[in-house]
Amino acid sequence: MRDLTAGAQLTRQAIHFYIAEGLLPPPVSSGRNMAVYSEEHLQRLQWIQKLQREHFLSLNAIKSVLNGEDIAAFSPEQKQVLRRVRDELPAWARSPRQGEVPVADLIGPNVSEGEIVELAEAGLITVHGSGASRRISQADSEIVDCFVSLKQAGATRERGYHPAHLATIDHALDGLVRQLAQIYTARWQDAPVKDAVAFLEAVIPIDERLMAILLRKKLRELIATLTDPAEAVAHD
Repeated sequence: MRDLTAGAQLTRQAIHFYIAEGLLPPPVSSGRNMAVYSEEHLQRLQWIQKLQREHFLSLNAIKSVLNGEDIAAFSPEQKQVLRRVRDELPAWARSPRQGEVPVADLIGPNVSEGEIVELAEAGLITVHGSGASRRISQADSEIVDCFVSLKQAGATRERGYHPAHLATIDHALDGLVRQLAQIYTARWQDAPVKDAVAFLEAVIPIDERLMAILLRKKLRELIATLTDPAEAVAHD
């Protein structure tokens, strides 16, 4: 805590307030009266201060930005940009009904009927139709494939994993996608449609790669922080 207050130039009381308000994650408990703060805590505190200082955001607004919650609605101009480019984008940007996969073809040794229902209830897939005619999109069938791969890797029900756990990724990406869309549309409102389409087609693979790189990087940093005392800041 001493190092954290010095690095962020904040009092203990301010840091505890940010934790209580959900702006800062709680530290990891490492024993009686002992908690571990990581570099993430310092970086997040610095972002809070930056957003307050440079953008004059309220704490509620900062919480929304940092946590991906309560994203502000798209402006009419931003919605117009999306409408303009929608029909020019490739198939992945639209929701065609062709190429759907019958649910009956997915149920078997690897996926049960109950798990399909759980994935749908978690909002990860959408089932169209009823009875024997039920079907899901090709993209949703790939989500089912990922779920099967996770089980094969060891994320089994016996170990406490359930389809709803995948919703954590879905919720995080929902906020991220909305924020990225707002950023991109705000800067392409007056651009020709073909230029906006070319930009989106180019930037999405880059964003996908960046997310994969950051995921690996942040997981490595988290593991190092929790296992290497030299990387952790002890709270006394």
